[in-house]
Amino acid sequence: MTNGTQDLWGIVLVGGEGVRLKTFVRECLGSEAPKQFCAFVGQRTMLEHTLHRAAMLIPRSRVVVVATVHHRRYVEECLGPASPELILLQPDQRDTAPGILLPLAHVLHQNPQAVVAVLPSDHFVQPGRRFMQAVAEAVRSLTVRASQRVVLLAVEPTVFEPEYGWLNPGAPLRGAGNEALREVAQFMETPTWDHVGRLMQEGWLWNTMVVVARAQSLYDLIMEATPHLAGSFSLIRRAIGTRWEQQVVEDVYRTMPPANFSTAVLARYPERLAVLPVQQVLWSDWGRGVRIVDTLTHLGVPVPSRTATDSSSNGPAAAAIL
Repeated sequence: MTNGTQDLWGIVLVGGEGVRLKTFVRECLGSEAPKQFCAFVGQRTMLEHTLHRAAMLIPRSRVVVVATVHHRRYVEECLGPASPELILLQPDQRDTAPGILLPLAHVLHQNPQAVVAVLPSDHFVQPGRRFMQAVAEAVRSLTVRASQRVVLLAVEPTVFEPEYGWLNPGAPLRGAGNEALREVAQFMETPTWDHVGRLMQEGWLWNTMVVVARAQSLYDLIMEATPHLAGSFSLIRRAIGTRWEQQVVEDVYRTMPPANFSTAVLARYPERLAVLPVQQVLWSDWGRGVRIVDTLTHLGVPVPSRTATDSSSNGPAAAAIL
């Protein structure tokens, strides 16, 4: 799975706090760690599963893990000797746009021609190999067209889910070399319950938040959408590779305003996006306990349990977890 991916880098996002899942993790696993550092299926943590998928396509030397500094011990415990060569620890959490811009700045410093695949570490994906084949298809499409579009991988919805981002696929993207790649007619972040049924009937898709793009194009798009971050990252880019880098990043993050990638960028510029529907893949954003329970139940896998937690129970523990 290497054809056309020689300039491909992976950006693995590990910065989430997992606040909504804390009770679930504590009850099921007896852990205070954020969910991406927990093993719900098998022995691998969610971060390790993500890195395992990335390794199907991207060498370890071109994978960047971005977390926050207060997650350092979890990152070190989770990765150990198999750690990617570049781990970035943000001084604080400033939401997903800065969380993508920081590794993009490092990737562009090393390879201005790079293509990146942005991979959240707290999503369930099965089978991983088929999903990464779709990532490879998106990379090849960008190469064929020399396209500046940002490609989003999307899946067909299976349940009413107003907390996801939804995409309305438009016309096939001309000259992409891939008939499945389409324009994005509309992007809707977290629709209301009243909208969800209509979106499902009209063929809208769930945004998996897996992004494939030319690194410079993605960086430019985020800068255009969040001009208040431009000064901050101009300073950071000039400092990368110097002895002042760490101090500059700490100083900049101290006053940097947060910005959300989905709402501030994707929802504002659907005409700059493309969507690649991914078939025959089970995907779920494990941001809530009920999604974990539903996925594992669907797979016939026991829900991990430190205390006897039953997803069908009407007791207070189940209510708090789900």
